[in-house]
Amino acid sequence: MNSEPDRTGFLNKLDIAINNFVDYSSNFNKVITISHNDADGISCLHLIQNLLYKMNLNYDYFIYNRSTSWADYLKGIFSNRSTQRSAYIFTDVGSNLSELIPIIEKRQELFFILDHHEVDCTIPPEEYPENLFFVNPTVYGFDGLDHIAGATLAYMFAKKIKPQIIKQGWLAIIGIAGDSLKSMDKLKSFNREVYEELLSEEIFIDKSGLILFGSMHDTIKNGLRYSILPFVEGFGGGNDKDIKYFLNDLNINPNKKVNKLSETEIEKIQSKGNFESYGHYALLPEKNGLLKFAFEHALLLNILCFKNISAAVSSIQLKRITRYAKNVYHDYVSNLAKNLKILSNDLPRYETDKAIFINVKGQIPPSNWSDTASFSSVNELLDPHKILFLGGLERKSQTIKLSIRCTRKFLESNNGVGVNTVITKIKDDLGGTGGGHKLAGGIRLSRASYKRLKENADDYIVDSN
Repeated sequence: MNSEPDRTGFLNKLDIAINNFVDYSSNFNKVITISHNDADGISCLHLIQNLLYKMNLNYDYFIYNRSTSWADYLKGIFSNRSTQRSAYIFTDVGSNLSELIPIIEKRQELFFILDHHEVDCTIPPEEYPENLFFVNPTVYGFDGLDHIAGATLAYMFAKKIKPQIIKQGWLAIIGIAGDSLKSMDKLKSFNREVYEELLSEEIFIDKSGLILFGSMHDTIKNGLRYSILPFVEGFGGGNDKDIKYFLNDLNINPNKKVNKLSETEIEKIQSKGNFESYGHYALLPEKNGLLKFAFEHALLLNILCFKNISAAVSSIQLKRITRYAKNVYHDYVSNLAKNLKILSNDLPRYETDKAIFINVKGQIPPSNWSDTASFSSVNELLDPHKILFLGGLERKSQTIKLSIRCTRKFLESNNGVGVNTVITKIKDDLGGTGGGHKLAGGIRLSRASYKRLKENADDYIVDSN
């Protein structure tokens, strides 16, 4: 960032929203929470529900997956009678104010939007409706990915109203782990502050060791094979026999748990395996097995959100993973590791100065395109200074569906302009539907438009500056 974020401005705006919510809360018959369908969003949802419970307020919730417009989605939620006796709290659902403001200004309910995505709006703040209280740290120069997760913001809001919310702070840890996609020692700004506050209150346990996110609960044999962050090239998605041979050669029991490895064993694995992955991770002491590990817990929630949303919402309160969830989780990490191996080794690609196009051609299922693209970008399996366009023909719609990703290194070399801006320019020129944020997004295009995109890809990227 070019300048220091405005911490005071952001915290003042947060206080204004908090004060108004508290002042009006005695008039509310019901508060409705709408949150996003991922680990961060589900964590936000439970934090706000805990707050509303402690305030003795009636509440309901809905999960928004951004597959429909806000107008269509809210039409099925709004009461026919608009009244100030109700309130809405939106968490982690995107700051689509250009679409939301025309809806909100026609209603009498109070709307509180707590979000950390970049703002989509040309309306100046002074013209926002009086019944909208909008809190977004990106407006004040904070990075919505590095500095503050949605659950961090929801925790800050809830704890300021009811300090005892700190006991539910483990929910914020899950949201932070799932959204930051990095070891806990690399957290910054408000994520770091909340992490350290909850650590000092012994809400969770911070440990250091070999980082094989996705498999921290598992054996070292499976950890190397199924780690998705980092994806360990040479082992990831590989066969069991080769990994066992590697570990036995180091005199390390292949069935030893990742989090039980000694410093000497970790050094051996990293040295002989030619990779470095050492850092801090969070453990939730009240949970068992996979759910004890914050990153894996968050990953499970992300998986369940797309498989069985009711299971996702309910599982966050469980202390032990269900058999169903365990099977779903294993299928996911094993397939993702396999797909990352295919992507890094086998798939042909078309490259320009600024872009990489990969047509998966049936080798990776469409349901896996988004996560394969995301984790290939996070792991920098391809050139980190280029945008990745991964996808192919979607048979049902007969359009080209693309998952688009870039890295932090790309942003630094491209004046901070990322995926969302590129997608906007593509849509303006070629049509299609889609959107996203700086590092990730997606778009659907006609075949003719996709052909033109490939032919002129660098123009859409370079001209976006």
